Amino acid sequence: MRKSELLQTINEIIDYDYCLSISLAEIQGDQGLREFNLLIRQSIEDLPGLYLWENNDNEEIIYIGMAGKVNQEGQIGGHSVRNRMQATREKVPVTKKDITTNKYVRDFMSQHRINQMNIHVVHLIPGQLPGYAEAVMLNAYFQQNGILPRLNKAF
Repeated sequence: MRKSELLQTINEIIDYDYCLSISLAEIQGDQGLREFNLLIRQSIEDLPGLYLWENNDNEEIIYIGMAGKVNQEGQIGGHSVRNRMQATREKVPVTKKDITTNKYVRDFMSQHRINQMNIHVVHLIPGQLPGYAEAVMLNAYFQQNGILPRLNKAF
């Protein structure tokens, strides 16, 4: 399933979307992890929303994620997409140390020989739930492919 098909599933609640492309060459060097975070801070708005990671070479959707949760008072808070893209992803099983997104992305791209990854960011119309939009896209992806995107471990 392509990015355009996924976005179509939530088209009526999208306010706007944009894309950031990150090359493996940019984030591999000595300053690569800092460069990743700098690109995120400069390019992604500090708002809740959704993000899709896509292999630029073959348009494979690698991950569908969201940032921002609704509290009991109906306010959307928590991480913004910008903050989520700089937060930790998981713990290393052996050391139990957190892996930050920049290292997670760099290592994944390197291991799978992905030269360029597109990060598609979607901001929703105010009042729309990022969790709902994520669920709709993941369901559409699952219905078409019978599996989740490679890095979505469960839903």
